[in-house]
Amino acid sequence: SVVVLDRFEGGGATALSGGVVYAGGGTPQQHAAGVTDTAAAMFGYLRTEVGDVVPAATLREFCDGSVAMLGWLEGHGVPFEGSLCPDKTSYPTNRHYLYYSGSEVSARAAAPPAPRGHRTRGRGTSGGLLFARLAAAARRAGIQVVTQAQAVRLVEADGRIAGVECRSLRSAPWWARTAHRALDRAARKPYLYVPKAGRLMHRPVTWLERRYGRPLLVGAARGVVIAAGGFGANRQLLRAHAPSARGGLPLATPGDDGSGLLLGTAAGGAAALLDRVSVWRFLSPPPALLRGVLVDADGKRIGDESRYGAAIGDEIVRRGGRAWLFADQAT
Repeated sequence: SVVVLDRFEGGGATALSGGVVYAGGGTPQQHAAGVTDTAAAMFGYLRTEVGDVVPAATLREFCDGSVAMLGWLEGHGVPFEGSLCPDKTSYPTNRHYLYYSGSEVSARAAAPPAPRGHRTRGRGTSGGLLFARLAAAARRAGIQVVTQAQAVRLVEADGRIAGVECRSLRSAPWWARTAHRALDRAARKPYLYVPKAGRLMHRPVTWLERRYGRPLLVGAARGVVIAAGGFGANRQLLRAHAPSARGGLPLATPGDDGSGLLLGTAAGGAAALLDRVSVWRFLSPPPALLRGVLVDADGKRIGDESRYGAAIGDEIVRRGGRAWLFADQAT
């Protein structure tokens, strides 16, 4: 049997997200929009983005299984649609659910571009719908979901991991459980966009867990324990492992406190590549730079369609810091 433990009421970063699934290689939604795409083209583009962070074999497997992965989600009730967004955007409106979610057009020299952002069909930021459909599918499959249960320690017996010790609110007063859910829900988005305010708002949630949480042991004598969550909300771990990431917006939820990572290392597990942080700039380069011609003060063209972003910026500085953009090559 499978048991899912969630510190809060379920969903985490998935429920807060835009519900976008990156998929390609000829999905039904791409076909419906008249888009031609192959797994090879998807692989060629993603290699330009991830570099050597992801092994080539792993990336190839992801691209080759992309259509099946999206089909698996649809089979569990997650809706998608092939309504193509005509413009480059970081997130489409409720009229469109297929779009260029990266800089595929900018990398046309490396691979034929194709829209691969498959947004879950739902109003607003549709990550909540994505999670709700998967949670419903889990319940139908008989998976036991235990919420308001914070994993605090892996339990060892005879040299093996025998289970997980949690701090659970299942026996707490009803008002404490209700307040825990409501306060966590209220602090989620401030935690992302105004981290200091979010941390202050979330302190009562932590206090309720300490005050009313009681030990709960979940056995896993012949199973596998998977601990999720990043460490973007843990400033000490950021300083130790990814100091270059501390200057920007943390983009972390309260659950990204590194506790999942620490569960594994406390039991003798090894961590690697913690210094590598991914930051995606959906609007860089701007659409006008893709369609236009950039010239310097002497009227000479700067860069081309295969060179953009920092490379062109360096070139502008080298030529004296002055440039003009003619937004449409046709004119």
